[in-house]
Amino acid sequence: MESLNNQNRELTAVRIARWLIAGPAQQSDGAHAGAVAGWTGADGRSEYVYPEITGYFLQWLAWMARNCGSQAAYGARAEAALLWLGERWLAGGSRPPTRIYVDPNRQDWRNDALFAFDLAMVLRGIGAAAREGLLAVPGSVVNSVCDALAQLIAPDGHFDACHRDGNRACLPDRWSTRRGPFLAKAAAGILDASEALPDIAANLVEAATRSFDAGLDALVLAPHDETHPFLYAIEGFLARPADNGFAARLPKIAAHFDALLDRSNRLGRVPETVPGAGPMRLDIVAQTVRVGLLLEVHRRDGISRRRELDRLADTLAQYVRSDGALPFSADGHVVQCNVWTAMFAEQALSLAAFETRELARYAASPIIV
Repeated sequence: MESLNNQNRELTAVRIARWLIAGPAQQSDGAHAGAVAGWTGADGRSEYVYPEITGYFLQWLAWMARNCGSQAAYGARAEAALLWLGERWLAGGSRPPTRIYVDPNRQDWRNDALFAFDLAMVLRGIGAAAREGLLAVPGSVVNSVCDALAQLIAPDGHFDACHRDGNRACLPDRWSTRRGPFLAKAAAGILDASEALPDIAANLVEAATRSFDAGLDALVLAPHDETHPFLYAIEGFLARPADNGFAARLPKIAAHFDALLDRSNRLGRVPETVPGAGPMRLDIVAQTVRVGLLLEVHRRDGISRRRELDRLADTLAQYVRSDGALPFSADGHVVQCNVWTAMFAEQALSLAAFETRELARYAASPIIV
């Protein structure tokens, strides 16, 4: 029965991958050809394109190339994404927009700020795609992203989460607008990119190193109350298993994850927040599966949560449509196919189908979307 389940998970992951490659996620024509949407409607159209998710798409293509072997489609998609990043997104000056709407009159507070996380995901994706041989990186694109990131280095040498536009009085008080453990994923992405790309400035590497350690120290002491950034923080930790502090931090971080699974068992779903409020977000379910599977490889305390993780993987697979698309939320009323949820889910289901040795090899040098 286990092998059949693994086969079903693998086939479902293949279906998601087809949607991501051949479906409407990446714009195929128009002014933003090559850009990747945050989500698409039932008609296949997108409200906006998203540089952060374009960075995730490059990271996902790198993962696909390593997991499935290099294919012409992966390189073509990566080149199209890079072209859009360089010729459209970065062409407007030193403060590239966070979201670009099809309707030019649409306002979004996110475009009044520069976010370290979003920029780091773009740089990370470029680095991963270059490392896997999917593209040759023009220095001008990397330099522009690095210049924007450098604006977010604070006087204490760490990255701030974001800087607001001087014309805006304030930004909403959210986890994404203030420092926190989630920045460990951004910092890990910058460090990974610095090992794959030439000429990443030393000040960026130093700030990323400080922010990585500070983020993980904060995670050990007090995780985010919201599950999405909490799992981002653990993903940052798992992205760099050769880090000197990995073994020392592992037991506490694994215990925090166990507490999340215990809450999930009591509630019957993975909660969006510590109290258990909010819908069952499928991107969070996929993150939980990925993080849990990788922690299983590394932990040495004799605890295994594999049975629960397999159940979550099967729950996730139930929401994959026949065409490979997924909604953002399990109980959403509006049909929206969420692109980052699809990438997270494809990787989660693929990892859930890995044999033990295969998963261990991946965990030693992961490409976490």
